Amino acid sequence: MNRCDEQNIEMALSSDSVDETNGRFYGTFTFPWRPMKFDRALDPCFEAEMLNQNIGSWSHDIVPRNAHVWVAGCGANQALITAFKFPDGFVVGSDLSTESLDFCADAARKVAALNMELRLESLNGVPYREQFDYVICTGVIHHNAEPRRSLARLAQALKPSGILELMVYNRYHRITSSAFQRAVRLLRGGGEAATDFAMELSFAKKLIDGFRADNSVSRLLSECRTMPDAAIADTLIQPVEHSYTVESLREMAADCGLELLLPCVNAFDRAWKTISWDLEFGDEELQRDYDALDDCKRWQVANLLLAEKSPMLWFYFQRKDSGRIRKTERQVCDEFLATKFVRTSERRLSYVLTDDGDYRPAAEALRHPRAEPGASVRRIAELCDGRHAIGEILHELKIQTTFRAVNHARLLLTTSAFPYLKAVAAKGPARPDASRSIKGARRALGTIEGRAGVAFGRNLMERD
Repeated sequence: MNRCDEQNIEMALSSDSVDETNGRFYGTFTFPWRPMKFDRALDPCFEAEMLNQNIGSWSHDIVPRNAHVWVAGCGANQALITAFKFPDGFVVGSDLSTESLDFCADAARKVAALNMELRLESLNGVPYREQFDYVICTGVIHHNAEPRRSLARLAQALKPSGILELMVYNRYHRITSSAFQRAVRLLRGGGEAATDFAMELSFAKKLIDGFRADNSVSRLLSECRTMPDAAIADTLIQPVEHSYTVESLREMAADCGLELLLPCVNAFDRAWKTISWDLEFGDEELQRDYDALDDCKRWQVANLLLAEKSPMLWFYFQRKDSGRIRKTERQVCDEFLATKFVRTSERRLSYVLTDDGDYRPAAEALRHPRAEPGASVRRIAELCDGRHAIGEILHELKIQTTFRAVNHARLLLTTSAFPYLKAVAAKGPARPDASRSIKGARRALGTIEGRAGVAFGRNLMERD
């Protein structure tokens, strides 16, 4: 294993050893921690439709509502969150940490999530072949000894028509944290044997309180002061960490038979206001040159120039042999202009964490999203009535249909992170009544006592 000063991979000696180390690390620090609530869309098609719109499928026909989903490296709650998003589908959640899976299984019982199974297994040894419509793997493969090997397993698990949602660390986001991780082990004299994670966390906290300098490390440590222990540990003492640029991620994916589709707008970029990969230049010639690049080159330029302010490396992929011709981001925007939309009318029922550690349904389902669209796109949303295409609406509002302006509207109105508009597609079967969905959810919650609530497969970890 070649070592690299830019990344924390000194302990990446073999896949088996890193699997064992990660299992103990996330057994020590259950990650993520217990959420205050889980949300369930009352329309069982809503999340699948939004997911399809994320990848430019305005007819909502690539990922089915009854999708077979694999959450690879599900941690303590991602499988359960996904099961709520696909109530007509089935979710398999895999993780190396028994403690994380126990944590998830307990929460699933409390909210009556029956459409999922949790499995104790390594991504590097799973036997899945062409089984899943949708694979989610966020923040996982970069903690493996050989991320390419892990990614190849994900690609192998996808049906030819399937979609992969993948997040890996952005190189420019991790320079400071990777430097700190290596410094902690050097200060402790640990090297490869530094695997007493509770002691390492205690040592990292000493540095949080005791290190003083006017630099990026000090600013990172200041941010960590208010974090839960699990977040501090994941940020400051994770034992193995690779990171990437758009180009190195694209190359690794291509080696695994995958091609990049589109960026995934996520909660982190939304909070940090870094959702767009589109750059704006004051020079017209520079702008033309930039806009003329293919998608991956444009994103790579943005990655290089924005550096630590660039979005997360969170993308959708498809298999190269999917049979679908990849749409460019510009083609997706052109189709967006030609599509008619209506305002979404979704409502969500929340299961709220109580003082006794249970999750109980809220008194009523609330509109989702609750906030109005942003000021820059609000008028567009108001004029969407299902009869006029977006291009006609922009023309009426005298908004220029430059690529950047159109993509901005697409991202802020039609994605899972900003689900304000739904494309008008061919009529399907009648949807269930929302009030019945609420009653059904409460009835299921009331009758779950005494039942397992979730299949928890204690599979032996498969290793090569």
